[in-house]
Amino acid sequence: MTVRPFRIDMPQQRLDWITRRIDEAAWPDEAAGDPWAYGTSPAALRDLVSYWRDHYDWRAREAAINRFDQVLVDVEVDGERYSVHLIHAVGKGPAPKTVVVSHGWPGSFVEFLDIIGPLTDPAAYGGDPADAMTVLVPSLLGYGFSSKPSRPIGPRTIARAFDRAVAALGYTDYVAQGGDWGSSVSGWLGYEGAGCSAIHINFAFGWTNPDAQPETPGEIAAMQSLGEVWRTEGGYMVVQSTKPVSLSYAMADSPLGVAAWILEKFHGWSQLPDGDLWAVHSRERILDNIMVYLVTDTFGTASWLYRGVLDEPVPAGARVEKPVSVANFPGEGALFPRSWVEKSYNVVRWTELPRGGHFAAMEQPGLFVEDLRGFVRTLR
Repeated sequence: MTVRPFRIDMPQQRLDWITRRIDEAAWPDEAAGDPWAYGTSPAALRDLVSYWRDHYDWRAREAAINRFDQVLVDVEVDGERYSVHLIHAVGKGPAPKTVVVSHGWPGSFVEFLDIIGPLTDPAAYGGDPADAMTVLVPSLLGYGFSSKPSRPIGPRTIARAFDRAVAALGYTDYVAQGGDWGSSVSGWLGYEGAGCSAIHINFAFGWTNPDAQPETPGEIAAMQSLGEVWRTEGGYMVVQSTKPVSLSYAMADSPLGVAAWILEKFHGWSQLPDGDLWAVHSRERILDNIMVYLVTDTFGTASWLYRGVLDEPVPAGARVEKPVSVANFPGEGALFPRSWVEKSYNVVRWTELPRGGHFAAMEQPGLFVEDLRGFVRTLR
């Protein structure tokens, strides 16, 4: 395993291509009625594209990200070699606990840029230096600046790559944190990661004991609610888990298409006051996330994860026995009672947060930091 320093420096040719394709893009017909009912709101997307063209500066954002130390760690899993991109932020305190924070889809490592400072240097934000953590933020394989796999792989393979990458950096005891696919990766790290001692998740449906069945009225109601959510929200998953390459042909040629596909999920999965996307998210951070997919041309390989997971089922009867903390943000689309979650996890801490949705660290960074910090305190 080798560790190499890394900085983002995208070719200007790629940036010019993105700009040109946005300017040349053909826009679809608009449907009458609720502008979000049938997909991305044309008005919202036009607003974002206008900001993108007139105000957003990728080079400035690139420089801001590059203020964080980054590395590429070369690892081998099942005979395949991968490079894992990580932000490596060392804690400023007497005994920083190491935390590996994993994103999901359609997110990226930029989901966590606003929480790195408070976690690594709490004293600078009015906190106790004893709470300092060393924060590692990897990019999932197939996403961003990590390797593109040669075929669809699942979260178990990614977890094994992360565990080895973290060990290569010299950390043998860490907490795994994640939401969305990151919760599935964290579940696998908790189940078999050599260096993982505990996990913290803000999405409880990512890693599930296949023998778990809803039994109580609350569990049955939660599963019925999830079924209704997927009836209206799950079309993307059907495509990405069956024929993701077919979708990739369109997205590889259309930055506007990628932006629309991703923006719709941030609107639909975030907890928004009066449906106002910009009351919770900033245009810069949403565009940072979209641009990570575009500059690296990883929309296609990122979507492969939905197909790869089918080849990596959780073993029958499996349960994460290491300590698990669950942070429930009320705007999350998949919420379950503790009794159901405990079928898959050794839950030692359960927190009901007052607000926030699927993209918890972006939507409510303060609440996210405090809950993770509270759990890590119990492990010291």
